[in-house]
Amino acid sequence: MEIDLKTFTALKELHLINSVPATFESLELISKANTELIQSIYDSKPNLGEGEVFIETLSFKILLTTKSIIELGKGTKVSALTKDSNVKLLDFSSINILARSIIEAFLTLEYLFFNDLSIEERNFRFYIWQISGYKARQSFFNERGIMKENINEKLNSELEEIKRLKTIIEQSPYYENLGKQSLWKLDTFGLPRLVSWIKLLKQSILKTSMFELSYKLYSNYAHSEFISLIQMNGAETMNKGSKENDLSLLNSLRVVKMINCIAIVGLKNKFDFASKVFEQYDEETKSIILFWNKFGTE
Repeated sequence: MEIDLKTFTALKELHLINSVPATFESLELISKANTELIQSIYDSKPNLGEGEVFIETLSFKILLTTKSIIELGKGTKVSALTKDSNVKLLDFSSINILARSIIEAFLTLEYLFFNDLSIEERNFRFYIWQISGYKARQSFFNERGIMKENINEKLNSELEEIKRLKTIIEQSPYYENLGKQSLWKLDTFGLPRLVSWIKLLKQSILKTSMFELSYKLYSNYAHSEFISLIQMNGAETMNKGSKENDLSLLNSLRVVKMINCIAIVGLKNKFDFASKVFEQYDEETKSIILFWNKFGTE
């Protein structure tokens, strides 16, 4: 019985799903495809909408963080001052933290740009996201006085920008929907998102059953909670190539792989020029990307 390429690719990907080397090889291929798509934004010099320049920035963050995970996955040689060692350890704690960062970068992309909201509501979200970033910089430098003399002019210009953006959002009909707590946060230290990360994940196109547990686990590693230290406890657990490590690594790599593919499809659907670049990929590459996009969203 003959099967088409999409079916063959799906069967191949599922067959190799428990192979660390094959997963790294596939992730490298996806990263190269993502690089071409991101480069197309720069090369096409499109007329972007409000804030859409950050689509390229967030996409590049996903790509660069993915490349860092690939490097960490090769293992790290750790030696003492007086004794050399050939043992390679796997820093799966950092890999998980970076995987969490990739999820959040995609959720930000979707929250701000990859959605079907009206331009007005999308701009409203972007403006309060901007205000929050500027406010964070104001607080950081003002509280510590770090290099304040050198950046005082920049901080003052950003303070004026905060005022300008506040005037704009206060005239928006969506401003009236902000509760007292949200308004207080916005005025005090900023309000990057109107909902929590977990709620944003549940509202996203990401399959909740596929990502929610992983995100919560990765957050434990980011905050050094006890559960993450239990996972790390024991030399065998940290040895590269151990059964426990391979399982932990594969779980993270699958999440990273899916997010990359979903982000690629998001870019393809967002921009015509990106869609043209995508269509130039070989059929196997396209099939892999579409397979993992579907796997992580439906």
